[in-house]
Amino acid sequence: MKLSRKLAVIEKAASGNLLPFPSSPTAVTSGIVSPWSDGELNKFVWSDIYGIEAAKVTRKEALSVPAVAASRHRIVQLADRPLRALNGADDVTTKHPWLYRTDTAVTPWMRLAATLDDWIFYGESLWVLERGSQQEGMRYAPILDALHVPFDRWEVSAAGEILIDKAPVPAESVLYFPGPFEGLLNVAPETIRAAKALERAWSSRVRNPTPTVILEEKEQGTVSKKEATKYVTAVSRALRDPDGAVFFVPHVINLRLESGAGIDVLEGARNAVRIDIANYLNLNASALDGAKPQSSLTYETQQTESQELQDRLAFWTAPLEHRLSMDDVVPRGTRVRFDFATTTPAQTGTPTED
Repeated sequence: MKLSRKLAVIEKAASGNLLPFPSSPTAVTSGIVSPWSDGELNKFVWSDIYGIEAAKVTRKEALSVPAVAASRHRIVQLADRPLRALNGADDVTTKHPWLYRTDTAVTPWMRLAATLDDWIFYGESLWVLERGSQQEGMRYAPILDALHVPFDRWEVSAAGEILIDKAPVPAESVLYFPGPFEGLLNVAPETIRAAKALERAWSSRVRNPTPTVILEEKEQGTVSKKEATKYVTAVSRALRDPDGAVFFVPHVINLRLESGAGIDVLEGARNAVRIDIANYLNLNASALDGAKPQSSLTYETQQTESQELQDRLAFWTAPLEHRLSMDDVVPRGTRVRFDFATTTPAQTGTPTED
């Protein structure tokens, strides 16, 4: 099958499902057979005997954590920046129109955003290519078009072959993008699970904004363990009851309320998660602070934070630039770089007055 047809088949087969972000929860799979991989039997034993959560974290679950969503959205904004092909001091982008346009329904922005999204969660990404005629001095024929392949539709075989929909494809027909790190779902599953549990606790606390209740003996040894359990259960049940704002406390028990302790602990934990996720993705935590009003920042502070963010984002832009500058993508001597001076590529030339 010709690559142009393969490109069309992939797009048509997926129809609405060819959105660059998985439409269904997809557990992370490396696609590479590794001696360090946990077997299914191992997962079964650990989860059944010790109660450890063995199910892999999905992208959808991770995105339900606000800190993950904020980090992902900030990184994916890099897709706003056009890609330029440069040869020395010359801009030769127009010789490589696939950098700023496609022949499919997926825009260059979506293609690049999907690649970054894959890197954030899975640590690798793949494009399928349509190439033209072979030219002298080039490793492969020039690229005419490129399309992102959803992560759940491709894998790497034990022999190192890339498979799309379980079928091997020629090396020149795809472009593999190894990410700058292994991806959140591979390196931070426990952090994400903890963040999910924290969000559930936070939601529960907001729905039931009652103070923390502490039951104390007035005199040591006057309440047995069985009686204490009964009192705790009764108070807990009363707090969950819509009409349970008032309840009876025996004379031997002292009831104490901690009005802000629970909320303070949850707020501190949520802030810690935000910092952890930012560290995983090489972002400064202040970049994820949606509550900070821009009007309160001085011009110098905004400039400093903007430069720091751009420096940190090089963690994501540099691997893309270097991969797209290799000889199987553009001719030798040509390099591809993000343009941070403008946000919209010049697709139709310089605008002129009618």
